[in-house]
Amino acid sequence: MLQIRSIVLFAALGGLPSVGMLAQTGAVLPGIPSINAEERFQNAPYSAQRRFTSIDKLVDGKINRSESGGSEARDSLGRTYSAGERHWTYQGVLKNEMLYRIHDPVANTDTRWDSSSKEVKVVHWPQNVSNDEVSSGQCQACLEATTNDLAASIEKLGTKTIEGVTAEGTRSSYTVPAEQGSNDHPIVVVHETWYCPQLKIVILETNDDPRSGTTRNELVGIVREEPDVKKYYPPANYVVQELQMP
Repeated sequence: MLQIRSIVLFAALGGLPSVGMLAQTGAVLPGIPSINAEERFQNAPYSAQRRFTSIDKLVDGKINRSESGGSEARDSLGRTYSAGERHWTYQGVLKNEMLYRIHDPVANTDTRWDSSSKEVKVVHWPQNVSNDEVSSGQCQACLEATTNDLAASIEKLGTKTIEGVTAEGTRSSYTVPAEQGSNDHPIVVVHETWYCPQLKIVILETNDDPRSGTTRNELVGIVREEPDVKKYYPPANYVVQELQMP
């Protein structure tokens, strides 16, 4: 049996899961604000480490803590780079790999590869359709649909400094009625997000669900200068597959 225990995986590497699915798989997504694609987040370079922590409540009552790591960066022209590790257990053996993605809004391409294969996929998007704009729309629709379905209450938390940058906090919560699922009393699920307007990224995101446990997705070691992005490019001997989107 294949069992994925924890993932650090960015949206375009494998599609955009719902918020509910994120809580179950432990996937980490960077902040994707709804913004006109022409802005491209220019002149706001940075690099940082992405850290994901999951504390799961198992059926037998035990607690399982797992951590995954990654890194990300953006240059002054708005190109974004990400690398994340994925761990899973297959037939009792722990396996892992690194997943990489480069999104280039200048060339309108997405480059994806991983450490377990020797193939690179380069997706070319039409010049009149921006992948940033598509991804932003999907993310916004996903969040709005989830909020509506769960009738979540939303609270603004003001601002605070995290990792040397100013972030704006939002807390959403919803109540799972008693006897819906396995709970015999009402349960409150709380999701908190801290977003940095200057860098247009989510710095810290937490989710607390008494039924399954808690997750913490955070950006640490933020450096606000032009990044060194050599580590995000695949080895020269990898096979490159060019995909032209219609």
